[in-house]
This record gives sequence, structure tokens and C-alpha cells, in this order.
Amino acid sequence: MIVLRLTNKVLKEFGKQKPDIVQISEESVADEWYVNLFRFDRHKCLLFTHAGTLFSFVVMGVSRKDIQVLPELFSKELSKALFYEEFSAGQIGEFLKRADQIAIAKTNNRSVLSSMNQITFEYPFILARFAHLGEEGFVAANRELNTMLRGAIGEGKHDYGVPIERFTEMVTGKKSERAEKGLKLGLQNQEAYVFEARMTHYCEGENITRQVAVSGNKNLLHLAQVILGAFNFDCDHCFGFYGDIEKYPGREQTEIYEAFVDADVESTSDVAQSVEKTKIAAVFKDVGKKMLFMFDYGEDWRFIVELKEIQTNSIGKLPRVLSSIGIAPPQYPKSPR
Repeated sequence: MIVLRLTNKVLKEFGKQKPDIVQISEESVADEWYVNLFRFDRHKCLLFTHAGTLFSFVVMGVSRKDIQVLPELFSKELSKALFYEEFSAGQIGEFLKRADQIAIAKTNNRSVLSSMNQITFEYPFILARFAHLGEEGFVAANRELNTMLRGAIGEGKHDYGVPIERFTEMVTGKKSERAEKGLKLGLQNQEAYVFEARMTHYCEGENITRQVAVSGNKNLLHLAQVILGAFNFDCDHCFGFYGDIEKYPGREQTEIYEAFVDADVESTSDVAQSVEKTKIAAVFKDVGKKMLFMFDYGEDWRFIVELKEIQTNSIGKLPRVLSSIGIAPPQYPKSPR
């Protein structure tokens, strides 16, 4: 049996004909899929995400009638997603046997939902890169989603993985050949950039620091995700990197990289640049460089990020959390600060 866990946005689309909701307390079981509704270019879209692996696919342009027959829609679109990911007909058929029975439940895992928020944030930018392919661009965008590193898979786990690799292991018992080739190629070519990230706010004067290693070929979005994951935070809000660690983000800053640019939202300054289009190596050229990393402008989380070392990758698979000092406060405290 497959369990579809629906957000309130999806449940509202059923109107008066609400589906039967089952009560399942277990989290991140093998056959749980989370479903959320978002809008893109004035069209309703559904995002399906496998809870255990974060393997995902987006269905564009759905109607209320489509959503009211959600189990049938899910089975059909899952079959397509598996086909485009180059699973064999036998593997697809065997996996879809689980969809003979589909139950509906409510979401109960904040970590999975935060990952879905990040996917929804990234999706328009990914789709734009494949716009020249026409209808095939939607297929390419879905596949690209599943090759991107995702962190904190499962509640409370400090783990990173590629969704297609994890999902393939679950279905076949073997690693994805496509993911394996990409990993080997990356390890051959990348340099390890070792960063120290120190929390400066809400730390009560304690030394709360994480040291992480990432590839210099990755972008600043990737660096932000790794740093936040090391503090057990979800990357579910906008953020920025600022050259002057003593000044608050704004027009007085002269070196600025903000997620606002990629989200097509007004930035703090006209000189702000993209975090998705800017590689780590292009910004952190010298060991010792420090930047202010600000996350979630409403909560005002701040970190000082310093490049400590650049080395040929003797560390192994990247990214990695190398050391952890101090206990970070919860990202979402139960009571106001």
C-alpha cells in the first residue's frame, strides 16, 4: 500500500467531496509520498515527493477534477516519471503493484515539507534552463530535480544524498549508474573548500561552530544548504552572503549575493548578484576570506563564514561536515524569543 500525505492546500481542492483520511503515526515509511500544490505561470501544479528518498516529480497544469481522482493521477504520473528515469518495464510494473491500494493521510514530517519548499523555490529556475526544449523541458526539469544534493532526509538526520541514487537503491538494490558516474567524475575534478561557519546571534555567547567541506565548483546556494544542514536547519527562507561582516545587509554593503535575485524579488541593494549563478570558487578566492551569511530575514539568523583551507580532495565524498562545536538552538523554537 502507498500512503499519500496531503497538505491542506491539496485537501482544499477536493471541495465538499473530502477523501477518507487514515491515521498513520509512522514517519518516513518506505511507501509514503507527500503531495503539495503550488502555482507556476498561473497554472496549478502538484509536487509529489517520496518521504524516504526525496525523489520528486512535478505535474503541471492540473485541474480540480484531476485532484479529486488523485490516486489515479498519481499512479499514471509516477509511471511516467519512472519511465523517464530509465527504469525497466519490469521494475516499473513491480513498483506500481504497491499502488494497487492507496490511502490518504495528512502530512506529519516538517523536514520533508521543508525540502519540498526548497524544491518549489528551485523549480522555476530549473525549468527556465530547459525552456528551449519545449514540452520535453518539463521532463528534463523533473530529472534535474532528482540529481541535486538534498540534505536532512528524514526527521533529525544529518545526511546528504542524491534522490535518484537513493530511490534507485530502494527499487533495485543497486546504485544509479547515472549518479555513480557523476559522483566519480566530480571527485576527480573538484577541490575541497573547507569553511568554518560561526553562529553570531541567538547563541547566548556560546561558541557554536561548524566546519564543512564543499566543492568549489558548486554555487553559493549549495554552500548555504550545507551550512544550514550542519546546524540542523532547513533551507526554507531567503538568504544572502555579504562582504562586510560588520555591516547589516543593505546599500552600505558592496559585495552582495542574495537569493532574492534568483527569486526575482527586490534585493537589499542594486549591486546584489545571484547565488545560483555564482560559484563558490569565484567568491572565495583566498584562504582567510570572511563573509556575513544571513538567513531568514524575519528571524535574523547570522553566521560568519570563513574559508579556512583549499585542498585537493583527499577528504572523500563532498559535501561533508568535518567538525561540530556547541549545540545549535532550534530553528523553530516553541516559544517566541
